[in-house]
Amino acid sequence: MGQTTTRTAAPSGTAPGTAVAVHVTGLIEQTFTLVERLRHAAETSLRTVQDKEKQALAALAPQVSAALGGLITGAGVITTPLADGLAAVEWWMVTGPGARTRLDLDLDPASDSFVDVGRQTWFAVPRETGKRHVTGPYVDYVCAEQYTLTFSVPLIRDGVFAGIAGADVFVGDFERAIRPMLRSAGVPLALVNTQGRIVAGNTAHHITGSLIREPHIRTALQEAAVRQPVAQTLTGGVILTPCENLPLAVLEWPVQTR
Repeated sequence: MGQTTTRTAAPSGTAPGTAVAVHVTGLIEQTFTLVERLRHAAETSLRTVQDKEKQALAALAPQVSAALGGLITGAGVITTPLADGLAAVEWWMVTGPGARTRLDLDLDPASDSFVDVGRQTWFAVPRETGKRHVTGPYVDYVCAEQYTLTFSVPLIRDGVFAGIAGADVFVGDFERAIRPMLRSAGVPLALVNTQGRIVAGNTAHHITGSLIREPHIRTALQEAAVRQPVAQTLTGGVILTPCENLPLAVLEWPVQTR
């Protein structure tokens, strides 16, 4: 049930930053594998019904609930407006040991408590790019009000964007999963997103949620997101290692000697 996390091993002698990037990529690909299963199930269900889209999504509840566990604390499907002009959501969250709760969002634009999911990065980027996306770290005010990473993929119906399938991972859980490798690296490291926001680090100078301030590093991160180059050494000896096909990278600083 849910996600089991395994450590992806880098070849012997691999640089610390590269080893962490390989491990992180493996964990995230496990998460996207589950998200893709939800996407496929949702697209299949929506193709087999006519004017009963919400019922089709509700039928996914057992599969969504089964995806929860391990690192995944929330998962499901959210659509664009359907036949009745309203979006639909089938999203479940872990709320305690063995407890699962369905997320109840007000998706009616005419309502005072309307939640405009279309403006959320985890929904908008797959809609605009047609590609999967990792959002965060950010405070998820829509669901759990926790520091979160959201993994989302576009849902397609009749050849057009129809919503997203996704999963949430609390940053604290993700940090704990990679902490042993960070601690054993022997050099200062940080996992960051393309905006320079730190997901996890192994020094007091690089704590979760803080921003990389150096302009040349931030520029290199943004360029790496477009080109996905191999590891490169930046000014000052910082090594930037992209996580393959993800908007994340590992930064490795030279060890300071006295």
